[in-house]
Amino acid sequence: MKLFVADAELSILEEVLTHPWDENVLAATIALAWHLRQRDSARALRLVDGVVPLLVPSREGVRRPDAHRVRAALAACEASALLCDFDVAERWLAEARQHHDAGADPFADGDAWLVEATLAKMRVQRAREMAAHQAAIAAFKAAPERLAIAQAWLSFERGYEKSGVDHCIGLQPPGDGHPEAATAWDALWSASRGMALSYREPAESALLYRHAATQARAVGMVRLEIVAMINAGAATQGLGDLDLAAECFEAAAARANATGWPTLIGTANTRVGELMQTLGAYEESRAILSEAIVALSIGAPGLHLGIACASLAETLRAMGRAEESLAPMSRAIALCRETGFKHTLALNLIFQARGLVAAGLSQEALAVLAEARALIDESELHSLHVGVTDVLADLHHRFPLPAPPGMILPTAALHYAEAALVEGRRIAGWKAPARLFAFLAERWAEAGEHARAYEYARQALESNEKEARQKMNYPLALVRLRRRGTGDAPAAAGAQDGGEDRQRRAGSRTLTPKERSILLLLARNYSNKEIAKSIDVSDETVKWHLKNLFNKLDAGSRKHAVTRARSLGFIGFNA
Repeated sequence: MKLFVADAELSILEEVLTHPWDENVLAATIALAWHLRQRDSARALRLVDGVVPLLVPSREGVRRPDAHRVRAALAACEASALLCDFDVAERWLAEARQHHDAGADPFADGDAWLVEATLAKMRVQRAREMAAHQAAIAAFKAAPERLAIAQAWLSFERGYEKSGVDHCIGLQPPGDGHPEAATAWDALWSASRGMALSYREPAESALLYRHAATQARAVGMVRLEIVAMINAGAATQGLGDLDLAAECFEAAAARANATGWPTLIGTANTRVGELMQTLGAYEESRAILSEAIVALSIGAPGLHLGIACASLAETLRAMGRAEESLAPMSRAIALCRETGFKHTLALNLIFQARGLVAAGLSQEALAVLAEARALIDESELHSLHVGVTDVLADLHHRFPLPAPPGMILPTAALHYAEAALVEGRRIAGWKAPARLFAFLAERWAEAGEHARAYEYARQALESNEKEARQKMNYPLALVRLRRRGTGDAPAAAGAQDGGEDRQRRAGSRTLTPKERSILLLLARNYSNKEIAKSIDVSDETVKWHLKNLFNKLDAGSRKHAVTRARSLGFIGFNA
């Protein structure tokens, strides 16, 4: 069975499912579940649930091939992992390994390792994830097309460990005759190359990520598609092209919301919140970032949760709540240290230093910046020096600190601000913010250099006008983006459907095991706190699941959700 396929092949499988039931339809059902594991995880689980009873010995002793059981279990494992039902996913993985038969499906062993890598990634088990990728490569030695994909996949994942290093060197694409494998390989190679260039050539990096997303979508690699679009948007936003960044985040949020995957929904929401913060919509930014943190907390805490916490801290700082920003930033940095992503840690240390400066803690800010500089030099993340020198300019302006060695400008604040401008202009596509020009104008005016001050003031005015025009252009797009990221859009659309449409849509959805557990407790009139205690999750996680349940069931209240669940057969009438 292929690892990835284009939509045309899915249509063929869908057509087979309309035939009278036989062994061919059973095989097509399992193949469809496998290829829907990322395209539509909920439906993949429904298909597996429907065929599992047929995959055990019947009363007459007839036994279906173990290959069917293995492939169905792998599909269910990956779908469950993406939905953050980790215990269920682990059980499916164990089921696949128990019934593995190399003679029946020569690719199952390697595919199982790739599925385990996805599960480990969702659980933020980095060592297990990387070991699984290595094991997949070893298992695919006799399958060149899958081997090429596994190697490109490992290359992409290694980029998280040391961004800026090109792990693509030496990779070879699959041979002729495997178009889907070639497309999947191209998606992974482009994403890996985009990561290597993310801090050196962000404009080229953004183009590579967008290409990776297009290729990934073509073969159903939805997780990579969403991640690539988010990364493309982040790179573009860093270059100041907020229009294109909004387009990338809108596409990512729409795709993420359709999946029902908490980690990807939270990650997309984080980027939306960051863009809102850039555009000055601070209250909206704070609200959506808080929602992102709740979504990301449903899965295992890791890098993306750290990024969301850091973004919330930046928004709070921009709102003038510098001291309040220190707690989420400290949490972000702790998560970065735990996960070992040095480039993100360096970036967050710069953000933390800004907050410390705003809170009046100069010595603490200096210590944090020293650590950031060491990480930047170690990982060759030279573009991040712009942020360090920018913070140092503000720090030296606010506090009486020793001048840097070799300083020739009138003040240390000017020394570092000019250095930030020089460093930034070395980065292709970088645009200086109006804030930096305004800072330079004020400092040169204080130094008596009015000609320089006037020139920087002129550039600050031009930049401010451009930023103001940008802010006027985006509010409606951002509101739409936020609605897609939080799941409000499907609910609003559903309110206009007729009753039969709602019934058909709700009946076609699958509830996760946690959602079913919560429904049963709702039917017993448990409060949110009682539900949280019963299933060992936080109150916020219960609220997240309830929101998804109401959306899936088209319900407007707890009682309505229970009634709808009973009528659709999700729980019994005696529950």
